[in-house]
Amino acid sequence: MVLSKKDKEEIAAMFDAFAFRMGGAGQQSRPVERMVMDTLTGEVFPIVKESAEAFSHRMGPGRQYVPFPEQVVGTAIETALVPTKRKKAMTKFNKAVKEGMKIVRSSTSYGKKGTISNSKKAFSAVTKSVSKARKGGKLTKKGVMRKVQQKAKQILGFKGIAKTKKRPKTIGQLASYAVPRRRSPR
Repeated sequence: MVLSKKDKEEIAAMFDAFAFRMGGAGQQSRPVERMVMDTLTGEVFPIVKESAEAFSHRMGPGRQYVPFPEQVVGTAIETALVPTKRKKAMTKFNKAVKEGMKIVRSSTSYGKKGTISNSKKAFSAVTKSVSKARKGGKLTKKGVMRKVQQKAKQILGFKGIAKTKKRPKTIGQLASYAVPRRRSPR
């Protein structure tokens, strides 16, 4: 795409406006980085400089030497500006589905060994099997889904969710729930 002179001028104006917002021509560092750097160079370095130099001389020849001020700046910027995100723990259900997909991949049910030809269909079947195992349903009689359900029960670590007793719906079944009447004195 060829830019016209007007387009080029507009882009240059945008860059100038951005540079002005950043605090002057040519400055492209973020304010937080600049604040950290100013604090380190003004307050921290003079205090630790002597001991850092003494330590660097003790390292001896042949070892890689990184000046201490650079180490401090690198560590400070890394810890202050690079957020660390904790990895979310995998649920038992997801672990069981993952193991189930491994079992399916190693079988010939959904394609040749090591591959899955219809991954959507296989994932759906595995998820349903794991869900059934989680609810305490009966295992399928044979096949790869039986292995998946067995593995799921092993991972989930319990025999299923306890089922509650359903209330009777017909009047005949209500007899067991009826409260006996009191006899009135004669």
